[in-house]
Formats: sequence, C-alpha cells, structure tokens
Amino acid sequence: MHGGRSGNGRVRCLSGVLGLGLAATVALAGCGAATSTPYSTTAPTSSASSHGRGKTKAASTAAKPNVVIGYENAPDPEMVAIAQHDFAKYMHAHVTMKYYSSGPAALASLASGSLQFMTVLGNPPVVTAIAHGVPLEVVWAMEQYTKAEGLVVRKGHHFTSLKSLEGHHVALVQGSTSPFVLSAALKAAGVPASKVTFTNMTPPEMVAAWKRKSINAAYVWVPFFSTMVSSGGKALMYDQNQATTAPIFNLAVANRSFATKHPHITEGFIKAEAAGYASYKAHPNAAYKAMGKLNQISATEAKSQASGLRFISLKGELGSSGMGTTSTVGSSLVTKSLMSAAAWLKSVGAIRKVPANLSSYVNPSFAQKVEKAGFKG
Repeated sequence: MHGGRSGNGRVRCLSGVLGLGLAATVALAGCGAATSTPYSTTAPTSSASSHGRGKTKAASTAAKPNVVIGYENAPDPEMVAIAQHDFAKYMHAHVTMKYYSSGPAALASLASGSLQFMTVLGNPPVVTAIAHGVPLEVVWAMEQYTKAEGLVVRKGHHFTSLKSLEGHHVALVQGSTSPFVLSAALKAAGVPASKVTFTNMTPPEMVAAWKRKSINAAYVWVPFFSTMVSSGGKALMYDQNQATTAPIFNLAVANRSFATKHPHITEGFIKAEAAGYASYKAHPNAAYKAMGKLNQISATEAKSQASGLRFISLKGELGSSGMGTTSTVGSSLVTKSLMSAAAWLKSVGAIRKVPANLSSYVNPSFAQKVEKAGFKG
C-alpha cells in the first residue's frame, strides 16, 4: 500500500522502510516524499463564560501539554479512536495526529523528540530504527497481517507449491515486508532464494502487468492482491502461513524518554487505542464507516481490507500473541517478530548486526497498568 491519501496507501509504505540513514539522504522505494498533514484531535469543549469559572477552565486548558502522534492510515481500530477524539480524551493533552508519508522522516522526528508517538510501523522498520539508535519502545501492537498480503499465482501455470516457483519470476516490492515473508517461506520450504527471480515492481505496475499476462506470480497486499486473484489468479500463500517464523505487525512506538517522563500520558495513549478497539467490537458497521472515511475508501472496502488483519484487544496485548507482560515479553510474538525481522535485515545487509536484547524495546508495562485498573474503553 503506497502513495496518495487513500486507504490503499498507508500500511505497507511505512512497513517497508528498510534503510534509515537518519544523518544521511534516505532513499525510500515506493513511498512518497517526507511530507505530513496534521489532523487535530483535541476534544471539543463547550465555550467558557467570561466569569471566574471560564478563566479557571482556560488556565487548565492552557496547562495541558502538547503531544504529537504520527500515523499512517490503515483500516484498523485506531481510525475509530481518531474519529472519536479518544486520544485527546484519555491523554488529557493537546493532541495533534500528524500524517507521515515517509517512515524515515517520522522516525527522525521521533528521535529528535518533536514526535512523541508513531503508529502503524512495521516490525522491520522498527528494528532498523533501533539499530540506528532511535530511542523508541513498542507500547502497543496494533495488528498482525493474516490474509491482507500474500502470494498470488496465475491459474493454469502449474504453480502448486513454493517449490514450483523455481526458475520463475515473482513480482514484489523490494524494500517492503513482502521479500521478508517470502524469503522466510522459501527457506522453510527448502527452496533456495537464488533459484527464484524477484522482480521489483510497484503494486499498480503489477496489476497492469498481470492483466497483460506478462507476470504470473506476485507477492503483494490488498487491494492489489484481491484484484489479481479475481483476474485469473489463486492464492498460494498468505502472511499468516509464516505467522510464527516471519510475523508481520503494525506497531505503535513511543519516544522512550517521553514515555518514561510522562507515564500517565502514555497510559492515556493506551486507553485511546483500547477504546478504539472496544468501539470496533461493539459497533463494527460504524467502525468500518469511520475507517473508510479517514482512509478515503468505502466502508465495504474498509471491511474487506480489515478482514485480512488480526486486531488486538487490551487483554490480548498482554498475551503470548501480543507484547506479553513485563515477565513474559521475551517470549511474546511481538518480540519474536522483531528478532526474525532483525535476522533477515542483517542477512540482506540492511543492518550491520542484530541489536542486542530486542525484548527491552517492547514495553507492556503501560498496558498492564491500564488493564489492571479495569479499563474497558
């Protein structure tokens, strides 16, 4: 998902950031320029009177800290939280949701402290940021990819397994999470990656080439994946088939220094994310409308895209398939996703070495405190 402000463009562009030379010029394959659009989420309040009570309220409002949350659109519960102004409500701050079309720009802002939180970051770019010294920590696992991305092959071309890809071309977006998952799948199937030719193409180029019948296999995400399946293709595998060896998450991270100094604001961030999930579960149709509106797609398309993602509740965050707890974080799936991404990034030369103790960059303590307090959203 790249480019534009449609729902087709958010998740994968940021998830595909593999190079992060923060002090150097950054080449970002397939993504737009480092521009951003602020989206204010300060909760609406009634007008204060001109008497003493109004002055007190104005002084209280002025005392609220300013918090900037970077994001990329995605068909997920965070969009519901934005629509409901949950971040301002629970963080008790002047909150600005700032859209980024460039992962390096967002992470550079996070490193400088001008951005306090960044959401919808894939686990590979999070590891890359860690390797380059960005002071971040994962505080919320937003969603895991299941069927929103996969390998589509043309019917009638004898593609029956990953082994049958030997000697053939597979179109994918270099620098995205697609080669990470596919490489892990090929390794698990005993297929040398050297026997498969990877052709770098943007998703729209893939669709056009597919319709011209000039490519017969591609690893890509919805809606492009769905388009090719419905145009003479079939799904040979999905991200979920590598859910234990190469899991793909969208993660929310905080500037570590800010989170340490402002634990209550960080807990408010957790409450907002949890409230978005709770509203999604309680009122799914309304949630899809909110997702569609902010992604500039239909509610039907938002629902379709969301069906390929596993969203995580507050309780789920503290389980083995989320961040885990402070005592189990080392064996959690989120930590494993960072470790597997790190190993792959090193193998392709994107980072020099695997960062030590990656579990220390996953901090479930804020979610634990919110859950312990009985927050329901």
